[in-house]
Amino acid sequence: MGQCSFRSFAIVPAAGRSRRMGSDKLLLSFDGKPIIDRVIEAWRRGGVDQVVVIVRADHAALRAHLQTSDVELAIMETPLPEMVDSVRAGLQHISQKFTPSSEDVWMLAPADLPTLDAQAIETLLDAYDPLQRPILAATYNDCRSHPVLFPWRIAEQVAKLSAAETIRDLFAKNEWRAIGMPSAKPHDVDIPGDLEPRERKPEK
Repeated sequence: MGQCSFRSFAIVPAAGRSRRMGSDKLLLSFDGKPIIDRVIEAWRRGGVDQVVVIVRADHAALRAHLQTSDVELAIMETPLPEMVDSVRAGLQHISQKFTPSSEDVWMLAPADLPTLDAQAIETLLDAYDPLQRPILAATYNDCRSHPVLFPWRIAEQVAKLSAAETIRDLFAKNEWRAIGMPSAKPHDVDIPGDLEPRERKPEK
């Protein structure tokens, strides 16, 4: 990957309510390694500058596990019901600690994507032009998915989203560009069966 003239921040939401797999599902093993470790490794190998994980204060095991990882922890006292709530918390943490410039970017993908592709992250970073500053989204067979990349200025819009709006609404409000990926769409883990090879989406 070439030298970037901007800083990049990855927001990893891990502070939501866990409905079906327990509070520490991100510590479950996927192909021999905890899910959260695979996600963090993908961000690092993809070339992002800083990984910010949003985690609940009462997720003691996850917090302890992440203490040994090279990540920033944004610790929330209560569950964050929707992804947009975690994104707001992550953006606030980044703003307060790193003082981003208008040329910087933030990226997003859920914490339960153990097959998040480092190459997709790198491709989005390489495709970003600070002068044009469009939103970028990884697409797989013309279907938008993760990761996604936003110019830092979009953080202001996230703060103003209504209770009925989600991160997806940012794509309707702004110009964005699809970046096609040759790899398979990332596989998410929602139920125990998703950890089994037979339940996974095909990967290349």
